[in-house]
Amino acid sequence: MSVIRHYVRSCKALRTFVAMFWSTVFVTPGAIADDVTEFHLHQENAGQWVVEAPHATEARLKTKATSESPTTFPWGVFRVPGQGEPDKTLVPVAGRWVVENDRLLFRPRYPFRQGLRFQVTEVRDGAAGRTLWDFRIPRGGGPEPKLVEIRPSGGRWPANLLRVYLHFNRPMAQGEVTRRIVIRDESGRTLIQPFLELDQELWDPEGRRLTLLFDPGRVKQGLKPREEDGAILEPGHRYTIEVQPGWPDSRGVPTEDRFEKTIEIEPPDEVPVAPRKWRIEPPKARSIDPLVVKFDQTVDTGIALRLIGILESGECPLDGKTEISADGLVWKFTPKVAWSPGLHFIEVDPALEDPSGNQVGRPFEIDAKSGGESLMKTVRPTRLTFVVQAAE
Repeated sequence: MSVIRHYVRSCKALRTFVAMFWSTVFVTPGAIADDVTEFHLHQENAGQWVVEAPHATEARLKTKATSESPTTFPWGVFRVPGQGEPDKTLVPVAGRWVVENDRLLFRPRYPFRQGLRFQVTEVRDGAAGRTLWDFRIPRGGGPEPKLVEIRPSGGRWPANLLRVYLHFNRPMAQGEVTRRIVIRDESGRTLIQPFLELDQELWDPEGRRLTLLFDPGRVKQGLKPREEDGAILEPGHRYTIEVQPGWPDSRGVPTEDRFEKTIEIEPPDEVPVAPRKWRIEPPKARSIDPLVVKFDQTVDTGIALRLIGILESGECPLDGKTEISADGLVWKFTPKVAWSPGLHFIEVDPALEDPSGNQVGRPFEIDAKSGGESLMKTVRPTRLTFVVQAAE
């Protein structure tokens, strides 16, 4: 009998230890759940994270099974605001508790974002109550998301600037522009809707470069929006673009740093793009050295990558990699195969623009007044020639 009593006492001690262990690891210190001693994260085959309460009692499961609305369930999941968010109120996560194979799970309506912190709490009058568990969604591999630069890269912009590019180091989540980007003038006043509102944000295929368009109606002279609301950027003034932290990447990991760029506004740029003034530095034959083209003035860095191409002497397009400097003054083309000696062409699409919308041979303002869209269809591409010298 003494052996049996010793065995029973040992089992009770073991159960007590296990209960204390789980409550310490999975439940926030100081919070004791009435009928659940454990929460944990579970990643399903599709990669989505769910919250699991595997030891919920039968009574709790029946309560959930008969609930008509997720809001009647006494637990809720809330997002904890990050350091860069001024409002520290817990944000409810849309989703519902479900019972599957005798397990109680919380399935979010939208996937949990990696790197963010959440809490399971009691719900009192629709708001977060006592905390039952505090957790953070694991982050995936790769670098932390970061805004690398804003183009045009210089500190001086023309008053009639049309496009701004944001370059990130990782593919980013969409739908954040209106919440994350503001422009302030010298007095600290926020500009109201400086960018054109579109149904879909303008991202490159990789999701790393975002194009922002200033409202053309307030950039072009003589148009009603500009007459009523004024120009967006005024010459002689300074403005600061602020990109707030917390912008999530495609994994859900948020940026941590605030990005600011202060620029001075110069008079409008009304000089058309002039390819004949470009300086060409040809490569050597039988090499894969880049062809280097230096512009006499800045071109739009996003458009130039699409609208400048290379042709061989037989007018066959060459396949290769194009790149452009951040200031929009140097363009390079590196072929996939070695250069053949002889005559080659640089073909420039007439729609090539500078950051202010001036096209090849057409100032932005004159183009608007003379029906430039129909004229552009009759204009042929500009061709520049260069010779690849045979190797000695």
